[in-house]
Amino acid sequence: MVHCDVYFFLSVSKKNDDDIIMNQNIISFKMFIRNIFSDGMLSAIICIPLLLAAIYRFVFPLIVQHYPMLKDFNLYYPILDLFLAIMCPYMICFASVLVVLDETDMKINRYITITPLGKKGYLISRLIIPVLFAAIVSFVLLSFCSVSDMSVWTTFIISILATILSVVAAMIILAYAGNKVEGMALAKVSALVMVGLIIPFVITDSTQYVFAFLPSFWIAKFLISNNYWFILPAIFLSGGLICILYNRYSTKI
Repeated sequence: MVHCDVYFFLSVSKKNDDDIIMNQNIISFKMFIRNIFSDGMLSAIICIPLLLAAIYRFVFPLIVQHYPMLKDFNLYYPILDLFLAIMCPYMICFASVLVVLDETDMKINRYITITPLGKKGYLISRLIIPVLFAAIVSFVLLSFCSVSDMSVWTTFIISILATILSVVAAMIILAYAGNKVEGMALAKVSALVMVGLIIPFVITDSTQYVFAFLPSFWIAKFLISNNYWFILPAIFLSGGLICILYNRYSTKI
């Protein structure tokens, strides 16, 4: 079926009709969905956030009920919410990256990117569309499973920032991994961009700004202080990293 879809891309590549380009985006995204659910590991990966949310919603309250002393650590509950916020888009991005690397191994992406879909269209169907879906799911999960009682507006902003941060992690893997095995190894390295989420909670003096180069640091600062100015460095740092990493990745395909 994948080969049939690739043949369709090539058969219409000489046409410039917008409807055909739209059809190619749809087919490319369908290929992505089919690859996800035909792989047991990838299916399990995207289910992890749902399992984590269920634990937050049903198990965590029971644990606190049996161990009341945990309420004394409620200042650290936002860390749990940040972890949930980042887990959904990160896992979906990770699954997307593995699909892209698998298609790279099979040279499928080279056939697709020479069609009107192009490199950008290929990444849109493989990364951007899944990321937009992940942002929505992240917002919904946080809204119903938050343990720190964030406001709806704060939940929305955190979901968006966490999703953008996940794209940074995904682009690190795509930019430097040559195959699926390397991608799985680099996933551990890319996760380091999330270290900043806990820094403002554990380092309360000015030393914490040593980690100011991490977008995740500013996401945590925003959640703690509710200062909207902290959103700007989070977006600018993430955007800059995404542009740099995309330029490197685009030379590989």
